[in-house]
Amino acid sequence: MSDLEKRAITALRSVRMPEKNWHARAAERLNMWATLRAEQRLPIAEASDLWFLVWRYRRQIDDGELVAKANEIVNGAMSLAF
Repeated sequence: MSDLEKRAITALRSVRMPEKNWHARAAERLNMWATLRAEQRLPIAEASDLWFLVWRYRRQIDDGELVAKANEIVNGAMSLAF
């Protein structure tokens, strides 16, 4: 797992999410992955969930580098920054 992914998972710990959808469960699953298997590479499905959640809750995350990476992945590298 990359340092950027570890920072993203750490940032998601402080994000408020609704309990009725899959977001909180996915964040908890990612947190467990970081705790138990931090040295292993994050599977593509988990990485997709991670960056989607960072992008979805970007207004609650203060790390601009994480938000920029999530935006690049979700919206494509060619999106313009204003």
